Amino acid sequence: MKFIVFGLGNFGASLCEELVSLGHDVIGVDEKLELADKFKHTITHTIALNSTNEGAMSKLPLADTEAAIVGIGENEGANIMTAALLKQLDVKRIVCRVTSPLQKIVLEAMNISEFVYPESSAAERLALKLDLPGVIDSFQITQNYRLLEVAVPERYTDRSIASLDLGASYRLVLVTVIEKIRLKSIFGNDQSEMKVRGIVPPETVLKRGDILLLFGAPKDLEAFIEGS
Repeated sequence: MKFIVFGLGNFGASLCEELVSLGHDVIGVDEKLELADKFKHTITHTIALNSTNEGAMSKLPLADTEAAIVGIGENEGANIMTAALLKQLDVKRIVCRVTSPLQKIVLEAMNISEFVYPESSAAERLALKLDLPGVIDSFQITQNYRLLEVAVPERYTDRSIASLDLGASYRLVLVTVIEKIRLKSIFGNDQSEMKVRGIVPPETVLKRGDILLLFGAPKDLEAFIEGS
């Protein structure tokens, strides 16, 4: 897969290098030429470009990317402007680094819903999340095994856990299922929350919107998600 990361500070550069190590093509973008030069040997491609300039942004291969990640941290205005241009250019998936509650409110008002915070470990975790399509969250246990949260694929809705035969078919272990339940608030309004079911009986029928917590090797997890 191909990703574009805007901002090659500590977070953005770390994310680029993690994604490259996972086998993806990454374009790293920063307005500072010295940073683009610094990482040109560790990132697939680097470009010195002002991401708040609409003309310059329109020349990037945005339509061919799986996701655009706005990793700019030191300049909230540039972060928000970059995200706004990506929305205007119809980028299908935008992930934004946020450094303040107000910045997040502004981005949410632009219908951006994926955020990451600037802890150093967040870059690795986001890279693992982006590495497999459809993943809600991903945790690397060892180099060879991961825990991941993934929405139940459509082909498995209304089927029992036993019928999936995860162990034999994919060499995966189902840790638990997280389901959305509807509740009444103290004001009588409908609201929903996610509930962990704990140990799940094999006869449990999966519903649309359920989340599976799976353990296994990356290639087996990817095979399950893609139905191969």
